[in-house]
Amino acid sequence: MKRIKLLIVFLFLFSAVITAQQKKYISYSVKKGETMKSIAKEYDLSTRDLLKLNPGISRKPDPNTVIIVPNKNYGKEVVEQVKTDDNLYLVKPKETLFGISKKFGVTIDDLIAKNPSLKEGLKVGMKLIIPKANVTKTTETLNYVIHTVVKDDTVYNLTKRYNVTVDQLLSLNPTLVEGLKLGMVLKIKPVTEIEETNNIEEEELDSNEAEIFYENLNLHKDINVVVMLPYQLNKLIDSTVISNFSKTNSLLNITTDFHLGVEMAIDSLVKKGVKIHVNYVDTENSSYKLKSIVNSIDFDKVDAVIGPLFFENAYWVAKHVSAPVIAPVYSKKQNTLSASNLIKSAPEEDLLEKKMLSYLEENYNGENIIVVNDGKTDSQSKLWRIVNILKSFDSIQNIAVIKPEKGYIASEKISQKLKNDSDNWVLLLSDEVLTTAATVNNLKVLDKEFKITLFALDKGENFDKVDNNFLGELNFVFPTTDFYDLDTKNTRGFYKSYKSKNNAIPSKYAIRGFDVAYDAIVRIASNKNLEDGLKAGKSTRISSTFDYNKKLFGSFENNGVFLIQYNKDLEAVILE
Repeated sequence: MKRIKLLIVFLFLFSAVITAQQKKYISYSVKKGETMKSIAKEYDLSTRDLLKLNPGISRKPDPNTVIIVPNKNYGKEVVEQVKTDDNLYLVKPKETLFGISKKFGVTIDDLIAKNPSLKEGLKVGMKLIIPKANVTKTTETLNYVIHTVVKDDTVYNLTKRYNVTVDQLLSLNPTLVEGLKLGMVLKIKPVTEIEETNNIEEEELDSNEAEIFYENLNLHKDINVVVMLPYQLNKLIDSTVISNFSKTNSLLNITTDFHLGVEMAIDSLVKKGVKIHVNYVDTENSSYKLKSIVNSIDFDKVDAVIGPLFFENAYWVAKHVSAPVIAPVYSKKQNTLSASNLIKSAPEEDLLEKKMLSYLEENYNGENIIVVNDGKTDSQSKLWRIVNILKSFDSIQNIAVIKPEKGYIASEKISQKLKNDSDNWVLLLSDEVLTTAATVNNLKVLDKEFKITLFALDKGENFDKVDNNFLGELNFVFPTTDFYDLDTKNTRGFYKSYKSKNNAIPSKYAIRGFDVAYDAIVRIASNKNLEDGLKAGKSTRISSTFDYNKKLFGSFENNGVFLIQYNKDLEAVILE
């Protein structure tokens, strides 16, 4: 209740302009072994003052944490001296900082340190000072394809991207047995094995799967954002009404949480030095109010509209303004409505099925496949459609189908289809609770005798009462559009900051608000406009992955889907 009241007070001001100081303070990426005390000493200020500049940052921040520090050159005219032991490089079209850093075997931080103008963005024709690469590292890796581990990399993704096996990676990088670590430099394979097409910069590849979005923030760019949400302030007259309204109106709670997530994203980017002007607008969940808003704001000067919350309203706004409009949450109606400036940030449901079937096809190696279905009439067309798709895969021959008899699946019925001499893939095609429970309960017993992996097209409500311990024992694999790992640094940092600021644990709508806003604004800040940013590659935030594709004469659509597997240690691992 307290945070809703604070939000209402804030919204009565109706808009906010947020800018970051660009001259007196600059962003700084913490290096390994540095502490706030050592950094403060370097910048000639007390540790206490540095911590005040960076609320929420610990005294021993993790490497690559971005903080704010005083600009040593503030008020001075700085002339960059070119040293004789550095090289000059002319930036070519379509090049990226990541590509240039790989080409010369240096880090992006080192490039920016030598070329402060890069903070304004990489431009064609720029003359960059290339620092000398570490001699030891260059000698060791000269004859190998090198990859520096970034956020969201997995061993599986690396094997697919570079067409190598896990064993090959381990033989060249023995420390991989301890797991991937951010910033780790890996030898992938000898240079002589590189196909000619692998020399093309990542952004020139046809496949979106090969492209990863990298932040390249232009800190001198003013970004204008309009957030349109149904705050319904017109219904909140006094404290009594506010109290009653919040108890019965789930829409207000969703809106409040989403708003707080957006605020967190903007605050985070402002701390990085991004200049953001944001206008919060109450749509009142009214078509009449939407028309009034469209007529009162100059959307030609807006870089992005986040919302309205309901898809049909977002579609209507997109048809009446020139700015890109981001529909923030999923709607079953979104596959029928499209506009050239409409961005569907939530993936379509059929992508879950495509993700799973694609994985099964790519990884099939003679496994025994069993499909379990609930036998209900309305699920039969889906059952046989998917069975036929599986049979169309080149190497898959026989598929067994099991259905309940009188609502019950006997253990013997499943055990008769399992094989001792091969791995068994069991695909559950049902969202019915009893069929799900019966399948898992039978398999958890048979798992001691057979090697089983359980698959499903979604982890829906039918799994709510299933013990995750059982799913871990069955190596359960499922696709999802939302997934967050509480063990990652970014997620822990987000939860800690959100709880500190709002005295509450973030809901899925707060996380969604953060992800949508952060991803959109970062793409704008790193590119000419949002459209170019959406084409710049795949990104993963707190709980969502964004992999946009623009349909011909249609909207930008997010194809980002996670494929998750529970292992026997009850860890949820991202396979893709």
